[in-house]
Amino acid sequence: MRFRDLPARAATATILALLGCGGGSATPSGTDVAPVVVTQVLPPEQLWVLEVAGLAPEDTTVTFPLAEARTVILRHGPPDNTVFVELTFPESVFVASDAPDSVTIAVRPRPGIYGLDIAMTVLPARKGSAIRFKYPVHFSAPVAGLRQYGSATRFEQALAVGQLVDGVRYALLASTRPASDNLQAPLLGPGTYLVAAPREVRGTR
Repeated sequence: MRFRDLPARAATATILALLGCGGGSATPSGTDVAPVVVTQVLPPEQLWVLEVAGLAPEDTTVTFPLAEARTVILRHGPPDNTVFVELTFPESVFVASDAPDSVTIAVRPRPGIYGLDIAMTVLPARKGSAIRFKYPVHFSAPVAGLRQYGSATRFEQALAVGQLVDGVRYALLASTRPASDNLQAPLLGPGTYLVAAPREVRGTR
C-alpha cells in the first residue's frame, strides 16, 4: 500500500499558480478539479490556529471501492462523541483509467488543534470532495487571538480552512459555513489541513 503524502498534483498546481498574485480563483487547464479560491497565503507564525479543548480523535484508516461515494467521520471520544471532521468523497471522484479498484484514506488528527494530515493511495481525478470541521463543543481560541480580534465571534468569523502548499506556508481557502459551528472547504487531495485566522486583522495595522 503506497500512500500519497503530498498534496494532489492538480490542487497544488492551482494553489501555487495563485501565490504570485495574492489570491484569487482558477481552474487548471486539462483537469476536472473544482475552482479553488485562495484568500491569503501565510506562514504559520502569521496564523492563529484554532485549538481543541480536550483530546483530539484517534487516527483513522478507511478503504472503499473507487466508484462509491463515501463520508469519513472522525469523532471526539466519550462522553460527548461529537464530530471533529467530515471528509466527503462523491461517487467516482477517484476513478481514472489507471486507477486500482479501491482507495485507502488515512487521517491523522494533529494534537491540540483543529488540524489533520490526510494520506491517500489514489489521487482524486474529479472535483467535489469536501472537508468540514465541526466545533460546537471543543472550540478553543488562542488567548492572544481573542485579544487581537476582540471577541470569540469576530475570531470565529475570520476562520478559514488552510492547506499546507509548499512545506512552509498555508493557503487559506475560501470557506463556507453550512451550519452553525461548521467550516467547510474543498478537499483538494492529500496533505495537511487546519483551521486558522490571520494574525493581522484586515482593516487594521
